[in-house]
Amino acid sequence: MAPPDRTLASRFELKYWLHPSQVRRVREAIARFAEPDEFARLNRGYTYTISSLYLDSPTRELYRTTVEGHLNRFKLRMRTYSDEPDTPVFLEIKRRANQAIHKVRAAVPRARAHALLRGESLDMEGLTAGAAEFVGELRRLNAGPWIRVRYKREAYESKGHDPVRVTFDSDVMHKLTRDGDLSLGGDGWSKTPTEGVILEIKFTDNYPQWVAQLIRQFSLESLSIPKYVLSLDAALSAIRDTGRRQIS
Repeated sequence: MAPPDRTLASRFELKYWLHPSQVRRVREAIARFAEPDEFARLNRGYTYTISSLYLDSPTRELYRTTVEGHLNRFKLRMRTYSDEPDTPVFLEIKRRANQAIHKVRAAVPRARAHALLRGESLDMEGLTAGAAEFVGELRRLNAGPWIRVRYKREAYESKGHDPVRVTFDSDVMHKLTRDGDLSLGGDGWSKTPTEGVILEIKFTDNYPQWVAQLIRQFSLESLSIPKYVLSLDAALSAIRDTGRRQIS
């Protein structure tokens, strides 16, 4: 099972830093308008763990387009919510065109995801359109695994008809991964430097008045907070620091 997301296909996305002390007050402020999504309701504290394996070209082309602020860019990732062998892996392309987000998402069996990471030829006729698009970008870029990013997510969806999704992401961790490991657990994870909890508000078309009021009430400032870039920067910096210590 995976979290539902009524804003999945085409949406706008706003991100903010929250101090941990603000989370409870923001949660209380949205309670009249949003409720935990059906996946979050299955978990204690309405939180669940996400792990994304980010894939990129040998020259880290997708990383660079984010760092350089390209208006049209995308990310390739394989997302998991469990280490149970019978749970699926989600192939995702997250495209950004100016301020709009379009997310392509396809579930595949774990064994098939691993075969794809090993470079094995897949039967394209047996893939959904989303999976085929993912494989096409993977091959075009000659992309491979770079890093896993793991975090806890607390997720809410609007009670109204307008699709609005509010999430709180915390405990962001990373692990350089060049071998295609998709697991959430294991040793060797490092903390990704963040300025607090990441608040994300996702919506289609115009967001409702209660979201505007929330932003004004807490004086929130929308920022770019790319988990992939923050995590890869931290991991590569640690490698450089280790090299300098060995030399000295």
